[in-house]
Amino acid sequence: MSRRTKIVATLGPAVDAPETLAELLNAGVDVARINFSHGAAEEHLQRITRLRETADKLGKVVAVLGDLPGPKLRVRLPEARELVDGDTVHFSLNHEPGSADELVITEPELLADVRPGQRLLLDDGRLQLVARATVGQRLSTRVLVGGTLHPNKGINLPDTQIQVPAVTPRDREALATAARVGVDWLALSFVRGPEAAEELRIAAAEFGLKVPVLAKIERPEAVRRVAAIVAAFDGIMVARGDLGVEMPLEQVPTIQKSLITEANTAGKPVITATDMLDSMRNNPRPTRAEASDVANAVYDGSDALMLSGETAIGHYPIEAVRCMARIAEETERHLFEVNRRQRSLELFQPGQEIVQQLAEATVGLAENLGAAAIITPTRTGRTARLLTKYRPRTPVIALGPSPTILRRMAVYWGVLPVPLAPLTPGDDRIVAAVRDAFAANAVAVGDRVVVLAGHPVEGGRHYPTIRVVQVGEGGASVAP
Repeated sequence: MSRRTKIVATLGPAVDAPETLAELLNAGVDVARINFSHGAAEEHLQRITRLRETADKLGKVVAVLGDLPGPKLRVRLPEARELVDGDTVHFSLNHEPGSADELVITEPELLADVRPGQRLLLDDGRLQLVARATVGQRLSTRVLVGGTLHPNKGINLPDTQIQVPAVTPRDREALATAARVGVDWLALSFVRGPEAAEELRIAAAEFGLKVPVLAKIERPEAVRRVAAIVAAFDGIMVARGDLGVEMPLEQVPTIQKSLITEANTAGKPVITATDMLDSMRNNPRPTRAEASDVANAVYDGSDALMLSGETAIGHYPIEAVRCMARIAEETERHLFEVNRRQRSLELFQPGQEIVQQLAEATVGLAENLGAAAIITPTRTGRTARLLTKYRPRTPVIALGPSPTILRRMAVYWGVLPVPLAPLTPGDDRIVAAVRDAFAANAVAVGDRVVVLAGHPVEGGRHYPTIRVVQVGEGGASVAP
């Protein structure tokens, strides 16, 4: 296992062809993102079905991340319109315009919260307006920075405290689709506080969906409350696109580092997203700045890096994945030159639960022994996640009992998911885990490995155990 940082690729028309999709997975994709902000339900269903079939044929574990649209405001326009500096532009507070010159957005009722002097940013901030007054069902604004406004472009309200449920009607429509195919992770857009986690879990359960949930950090209030959000969710995404519009652009790099550190310290996965290799939509090579951006995200501690338009609609989707993989691998070579054990000690918190302390001890023991791998059989993937908190130099082989658990672990840094064969009461899970890791070609005869198991004997009492063994013929566990 040469690369520890995982790659998330957004599916779209550019990779719909089965042979292209297979090439994409072979290039190094660990997680496939479905962006529910675009496309019809049937398109998403077909893409996920195609992905699962292709991954099975290739023998690869690939997770599906359902990215919910959230209250993303978009301008409903039949055709492009020019906005001129200093001109007055009217927005309707209804779903239908009151006059021919009024602009209508996807959720116009939110404009009722906009106060005079507050900004309206369109098309990722390329066009800027300021609110003047609301009269009746019309909001009047003045154009500060004009340009061409194209249909379906987004609108951000960085100065406005919007009042909207964490899970919108559009999210519920997406959840219905996500449940039909059983996505492995969910990402919630425009999270404002920790209470959104429970709201999302309840909404997902209504459709029979019980999966880990990520908070996309892209609002100022989310940055301020990130510690509580990380505690409530199963992971976060540093969504730099809207974050860079909602907050001063020059603050985003520092915010990125602080968000990643917060997630690392909590031992929860963090995905860094948006414009990582954006120029590769139209070019076979990235810019030097983009290559540095990818490398710095790895140095910051990202569990995964995300490609959006590069793979969904770009001209070079395969090249983008391969390029990201090469940059990550090269960066990790230098990452391990740092004393990783010292970093794990800095993350250790006195009084934490026993299994977390055992995870830390396992990582230290494996490194001191020069072990070929850390092996952990896990029912839920939790033990694997706890191990990754310490960014072990030693590869982590996590054996799960079902395809669902294996796909969930595909997001975790440095974890190789491997199937765990069914056990019967009395079986030694550690012996079985080593045997199954060998069968998957994850370890070889003669390798010394460190095994961490919560239940060493199937059906027995919970006695978390660390065991050092050597891999013998046929994957047998022999004395180290």
